[in-house]
Amino acid sequence: MSFKGYSLSVRGASHEDAGEMCQDSTRFYITDGLAVAAVSDGHGSEKHFRSAAGSEMATRVAIRSLCDFYERNGGLRELFRDDPDNAARRIAANIICGWNGEIAAHMRYSPLNERESAVCKKYGGIAGEIMYGATLIVGAAAENFCFGLQIGDGSFTALNRGEMLFPMPEDSKLMANLTTSLCDSDAIGSFRYFFREGGFSGIMLSSDGLINSFRSERDFLSFGRRVIGAVAENETAHLPEHLMTRSRNGSKDDISVAVIVMG
Repeated sequence: MSFKGYSLSVRGASHEDAGEMCQDSTRFYITDGLAVAAVSDGHGSEKHFRSAAGSEMATRVAIRSLCDFYERNGGLRELFRDDPDNAARRIAANIICGWNGEIAAHMRYSPLNERESAVCKKYGGIAGEIMYGATLIVGAAAENFCFGLQIGDGSFTALNRGEMLFPMPEDSKLMANLTTSLCDSDAIGSFRYFFREGGFSGIMLSSDGLINSFRSERDFLSFGRRVIGAVAENETAHLPEHLMTRSRNGSKDDISVAVIVMG
């Protein structure tokens, strides 16, 4: 099976106006038999002052972990068929372990500066993973399956026979501006997942800055269908400007999308 991929993060209007960096990260990776994409949204509040680095680490580690898991086990289909909860938990655990390892290395080579130390002092100390706090969505597609894993907000959407769907189970812990996170002490228990035998024709992962820029879920899904179509037809040149306009006129937040098209 052949795949096409696309990923993009744009700085939110509020961050642009404040002179702050984009705290989202996204990427994709395609091999002969597997395509993987990831989106992460750094929290960006005062305690999470290194969340831009945390989101970059999250997408990189998630793709690496999923590819390694796929190669070591000769695929995913049989593992999920035998014990889906255990398979998803093992992948989530690998991601959390790898993410915390990246944080420890980053802290060693990039000690806290004066401003960051002052923030830690203000709160009586901040755990390393809190500084880098971020959400994560990762999706994988092969000829005979599609898999998704998520912690926190954002959207995993999929195109099935012309209809856009939300295949990921909902999370009752997500309320108002509250979100679960990789930096939670019980992060392993907050991941949700789905595994589908047979694939979709396309998937789109996006940070919450995108869906919050639409008036309705229906409009958001319609946009997702158009984005998948644009990636399939190699017509993505307009997307960066469109997403920046979406942010400016909508959520004013960073926006990230990652798309895999199966064909």
